[in-house]
Amino acid sequence: MILNDEIESRLLIIEKEYAAKERLAKFNLTPKKKILLYGDPGCGKTLAAERLAWNLGLPLLKVRFDSLLSSYFGESASNLRSVFDYSKNEPVVLLLDECDFIAKSRTSSQDVGEAPRIVNMLLTLLDEYNSSGLVVATTNLKVSLDEALFRRFDDIIEITKPSVIEIKKLLTTTFSAINVSKDIDWEAFSSKLEGHSAANIVSIAQNAAKSCILEGSKVVRKDHILKVIDNISTKQ
Repeated sequence: MILNDEIESRLLIIEKEYAAKERLAKFNLTPKKKILLYGDPGCGKTLAAERLAWNLGLPLLKVRFDSLLSSYFGESASNLRSVFDYSKNEPVVLLLDECDFIAKSRTSSQDVGEAPRIVNMLLTLLDEYNSSGLVVATTNLKVSLDEALFRRFDDIIEITKPSVIEIKKLLTTTFSAINVSKDIDWEAFSSKLEGHSAANIVSIAQNAAKSCILEGSKVVRKDHILKVIDNISTKQ
């Protein structure tokens, strides 16, 4: 996973604090355990949670909020409590994916009435959370979440779109398993792709590599990459 220095540093602090939780406890200090990641779709929020789980040696338990909501009275909140109860007994990185679904449901004309209850339950569960793992919540739209939720998190990190330098790293890393033409201007392509999400950039590189292989060519040329980029521009 390729991140800018600030995001990398903040994730590393979370990992270091968790690894030193026993030493911190001697001074009545606790590691950051409740993390909110926000940013545009495809920027790597879920990957960041997976990276935390991997580096901490913990299983990842992923829960999508749209799968928790139920039309039956009280069932959604009960589902959420069951997830947190499980995390009390098993140290995991509990990933609460797409929290903005709650806010969208609460403002929807088709709201079944469960969204407000599940928000209140989430606030309570975050307040009570004292398990040996981590809770990581993700949202695409920071402004869509209930302000009360923000106060429950120990750290709030924006996962930004990659810079030109990071785009170049994404491209060269994705193409590392295949031969590429020496005349490809990576800086020019990186500048051209500025503003795209990390997932989109990786997809562009993968599709260019597939095009090369299916064509029977042994080297990825710049026209392979340009064709994929042009197809995306046409669709937009």
